[in-house]
Amino acid sequence: MVNKTEDKSLEERGRIMISLKYNTQKSCLVVGIIRCAHLAAMDANGFSDPYVKTYLKPDENKKSKHKTAVKKKTLNPEFNEEFCYDIKYADLTKKTLEITVWDYDIGKSNDFIGESDAVSSSICRCVAVEERVQ
Repeated sequence: MVNKTEDKSLEERGRIMISLKYNTQKSCLVVGIIRCAHLAAMDANGFSDPYVKTYLKPDENKKSKHKTAVKKKTLNPEFNEEFCYDIKYADLTKKTLEITVWDYDIGKSNDFIGESDAVSSSICRCVAVEERVQ
């Protein structure tokens, strides 16, 4: 995952492991959010309360956003959650999966930890992918 700053420099903020597979029977892309590791600490206690958001772009209907449960006080959360996007196999090459990691904060805006864009061509095969969080 990356945090893109104004000067376009990249700072590693951790790693995320996802799985991507296409279910031909249901005509859907199954995105698995497995875990994160070595996330940046965003809270004063030296931890974060991370969760992951996924978004299949472009999305005219704005219905493709999903998010995991929040994992409290950890820099190495285990999610093991799956989200299904109804999409024809032939349309996968026209899409990009945006994955962002956030730190949940009560009473104020959540902190952005980082992001990773999975290119649409890699969606077309069943794989487990590990990305650096920057």
